[in-house]
Amino acid sequence: MVCARFRQDWFADGGGACKEQRSTGGGTENRLETGCGDVWGTPAFSSPQPPHSNPRGRPRAPSSHTEQEPGPPPQRTRRRPPGQPLPLAAPAAISGPTELPRRHFPRRRRQQQQQQQHRGRRSVAGPRGPAPRRRLPPRPPRCLHPPRCCCCRLLLLLLQPPAAAMAMRQTPLTCSGHTRPVVDLAFSGVTPYGYFLISACKDGKPMLRQGDTGDWIGTFLGHKGAVWGATLNKDATKAATAAADFTAKVWDAVSGDELITLAHKHIVKSVDFTQDSNYLLTGGQDKLLRIYDLSKPEAEPDVVSGHTSGIKKALWSSDDKQILSADDKTVRLWDRSTMTEVKALNVAMSVSSMEYVPEGQILVITYGKTIAFHSAETLEQIKSFEAPATINSASLHPEKECLVAGGEDFKLYKYDYNTGEELESYKGHFGPIHCVRFSPDGELYASGSEDGTLRLWQTTVGKTYGLWKCVVPEEENAEAAKARTSLPGTAEEEIELGWISKVYVNQPAVVRHAEQIQKWRTVKGNWQAAWLLKAVTCIDLTTLSGDDTPSNVHRMCFKAKHPIREDLLKAMDMHDKGITVAAVCVYPARVADAVNSLKAAGCNIPVASVAAGFPSGQTPLETKLAEIKLAVQYGAREIDIVISRSLVLSGQWESLYEEIRQCREACGEAHMKTILATGELGSLANVYKASMIAMMAGSDFIKTSTGKEVENATLPVGVVMMRAIKEFYWQTGNKVGFKPAGGIRTAKEAITWLMLVKDELGVEWLKPELFRLGASSLLEDIEKQIFHHVTGSYALQHDLAMA
Repeated sequence: MVCARFRQDWFADGGGACKEQRSTGGGTENRLETGCGDVWGTPAFSSPQPPHSNPRGRPRAPSSHTEQEPGPPPQRTRRRPPGQPLPLAAPAAISGPTELPRRHFPRRRRQQQQQQQHRGRRSVAGPRGPAPRRRLPPRPPRCLHPPRCCCCRLLLLLLQPPAAAMAMRQTPLTCSGHTRPVVDLAFSGVTPYGYFLISACKDGKPMLRQGDTGDWIGTFLGHKGAVWGATLNKDATKAATAAADFTAKVWDAVSGDELITLAHKHIVKSVDFTQDSNYLLTGGQDKLLRIYDLSKPEAEPDVVSGHTSGIKKALWSSDDKQILSADDKTVRLWDRSTMTEVKALNVAMSVSSMEYVPEGQILVITYGKTIAFHSAETLEQIKSFEAPATINSASLHPEKECLVAGGEDFKLYKYDYNTGEELESYKGHFGPIHCVRFSPDGELYASGSEDGTLRLWQTTVGKTYGLWKCVVPEEENAEAAKARTSLPGTAEEEIELGWISKVYVNQPAVVRHAEQIQKWRTVKGNWQAAWLLKAVTCIDLTTLSGDDTPSNVHRMCFKAKHPIREDLLKAMDMHDKGITVAAVCVYPARVADAVNSLKAAGCNIPVASVAAGFPSGQTPLETKLAEIKLAVQYGAREIDIVISRSLVLSGQWESLYEEIRQCREACGEAHMKTILATGELGSLANVYKASMIAMMAGSDFIKTSTGKEVENATLPVGVVMMRAIKEFYWQTGNKVGFKPAGGIRTAKEAITWLMLVKDELGVEWLKPELFRLGASSLLEDIEKQIFHHVTGSYALQHDLAMA
């Protein structure tokens, strides 16, 4: 298995194969769907030429004749479908007569004549005089513009139900990783660490994932053929797989180690644990059921025979006292104690799937287009539903509210279990669906497909759960909006420990995501030059050496104003764009020198100062506050404070919050960047928690490292900190900046960080107000790359003046 122990760290927002998704009232994910079209739901006209108009396009006046005038028949128009509501009012843009001439409705004219003939079969001018004509109610005016015009959309908005009453769009989480069709899925029970999901695939590599987010945890490596079945025991400590290499394997689901290999004489299709995880049931193409005692793997298994074709599914039932198995067209019930068949159920077509629901002793069987529900104790049919396509798998909600099914038409169908009414149907996969399963809490269901992906779907669309975030518009819930937008760090704001109390970081998934980022193709040519110039504008040019002098600081400030040679910028037509670094960063003793140098150079680049016991943080709080106030007094507009790592390692979150809050007050109007020194925090979970505490206390930026630790800015740490920033933004509406620092020396590394920020936080974070790069030697390599881009040759040592 490719992962280490996953229980120690788990990141609630995930970080692996899945992208987190948000449920909003009009955004890209879980958004409300609004229709668009004409008033009647169909195109208003059968041709672009509107009614009441002649071939020249001029409006034709209403006719006063009661009889149809000679001439060519008018163009037929589409009528409003029955049952459609009429518009509430016609906007000013709609023009035309309020009652259309009758010659435009020959069909209605014929109906009136037939009605008159039916009344006594008299002519229109009979012995009793002319028959009175029934005057039809005025028809609402039709739009004289093509379909989907502005006025039609306005009427659609008037006719639409309120947004709260409209269905929200189902946005699944896609979990990639498999290279062949996914043929089986199984959830564990709910554990103290959540619940887990295992998938069986024809690529021979079953995968374990976190159930509520789909984050990849690890891959079980050992099979030499397609894996047809997989299952987890109740507490997710063991996994079992059935494969085409004539073996079934039992795995340690915590470490990924292979525990037992059980040899068979043919392909194994199904495996299932007893509730105590002491026995394993297998079934396959050899038509035999085998029961293995896992405490005695070397002993011969108990064998049950009786099937006439290959076994597709075998399950324990009735508290492990009975066995349910299915072959081609037969479902059989077995008694475990006597190893004999109790009853057999024959179906019309080949059984495609079978699921046992302990609550209520219900057996769900699919064959052809039929979804049938039977008693697991007697095999008597309870009810059945017919689907519009061939169904490969179905699953019943744990509370028996609804069921989902998927099959050959790439669609997922959701039905009401009590009435059989189809509630939803939607596509998401790009191939037939082989398996669907509800999670143990019923909040989501998973599907596996021929396209090699798993998808997680919400049972209640729009509900905040896992990676789905539902943001309520402020005008709909003023109190919730007020709570979300309250600024942290104020006197009345209290620390919200609930945000960090149940945080777990999936370390293998985060590391895997970071490795994928490093494999991204780098940009070249003009695109590379543009990214590098963007990186220059986000650099905090830094000198934090013990031998810093006023002359060193002066040279660095000059370089900050002219980071790239003027002739190189002119060659790229960027000389007039005002490209400078974002800030210069020095010790408090050198702040006044930097301020004077920048003032003499005539630029407004802010000066940042490290403070609060940099770099160790091992100074009393009073000394830290005094140092911050002194740096601000000297002219620093940005303060980089460093936290006490001992407070994080000992879990003293309230003390850490209070320390950062007091530092925030000491900074006054200066921006505060909080350095977490992530290389000394012990775990990614501590990194996430410290990030949240720093943002709650009022930090404007969170920064990875001082640059003095053994391990500085790394991509896994960056992923975790950015997810914390994203979560904080969703909760409060406040944007907090991010600054990686330490160990960033090459232009390629700078572009990687920029791309990661764009991928995790979005383009709006790619500006100096929300993103900085802390570096001292990075600018040299960037200028060399730009020199090569402009001249085509590499710069010599004397070609570029360095600060």
